[in-house]
Amino acid sequence: MNSKKRPTIATVAQYANLSVATVDRVLNARAPVNPDTAEKVHEAAEAVGYFAARLISQRINEKKPAYHFGFLLLGTSQTFYKTLGDAIVEQAREARTANIVCHLELIHDRSPQSIAAQIRQLAEQCDCLALVSFEHPVILQAIEEVRLKGVPVVSLLTELPTVHPGAYVGTDNHEVGRTAAWLIAHGSHPAGGCVAVMLGGHRFLGHEQREAGVRSFFEEKAPQFRVLAPIITLDNGAITEEATLELLARHPDLRGIYVAGGGVEGVISALAATPERPPLCVILQEPTMESRQAMRKGLVTLVIDSQPRLIAKELIEVMVQLPRVKEIDPQRHRVLVPLQIVTPENI
Repeated sequence: MNSKKRPTIATVAQYANLSVATVDRVLNARAPVNPDTAEKVHEAAEAVGYFAARLISQRINEKKPAYHFGFLLLGTSQTFYKTLGDAIVEQAREARTANIVCHLELIHDRSPQSIAAQIRQLAEQCDCLALVSFEHPVILQAIEEVRLKGVPVVSLLTELPTVHPGAYVGTDNHEVGRTAAWLIAHGSHPAGGCVAVMLGGHRFLGHEQREAGVRSFFEEKAPQFRVLAPIITLDNGAITEEATLELLARHPDLRGIYVAGGGVEGVISALAATPERPPLCVILQEPTMESRQAMRKGLVTLVIDSQPRLIAKELIEVMVQLPRVKEIDPQRHRVLVPLQIVTPENI
């Protein structure tokens, strides 16, 4: 290619490995073109320095449907939810099939009435909602109300038992729990002992499913381990720290701790303050700066990563589909994202 020659439509077509007619259709909006193909033309135009690259981008955006999407995330576990929120905004900005405006709010008041009010208010300005919440009749009623008004709702990270089949994006929480149990069983003394599971709350079905996964694994595969009654921490670091110190004092045969929700900084503080402790396999949920440092210091064994960036990608893809379908498909619109295990060696 002669670099001194001004790029033409033919230059773009050659670079994109497409026909000149296809590039012309994108540039002049003569006929519908597959969004991926249109994006390929735009990337080629920018790569070769075609003068109308910006116009092609404009043509592509003009053809995209425009949506307002609402997101309700928890105000706790700030590092994780900030990562997730930033990833959602980034994926929405890069979406090829729609122009998306994000309305992202945090839940600070966990009273069911307050959460229900946030759901209703957000639905007034959005075409689709995604939320992280616990199960409560008042919350489920609010979801049903906005659904009847034509606003689809996606359960995020923890599934909600809605009246009608709902969409879900997140991990398989039962599988997460069994994985945590497997890691504890293989990282502890084979003679066994007791294992503690910390939950954000009983109404977070995702947390309960993780606990159920832990129990089912030990009952089936490693009965020498005894799972203690679940400890409710409300994802609060101070509560988690106090609970960890009490566990260490009361259970000399403690072999494992799995924190299924937030408040992980409390566990780390308690372990750091107790140098004379039994060998423990400590599993945390979601990597943070604190958990990475704790792994390096040997306080924490492993971290289970829900992969928030991948969750954000799948979430946007599902939400773009929902305003255009008559009803949610419980299979197609239920996306399970694989977990990732973070060790001190792959931080």
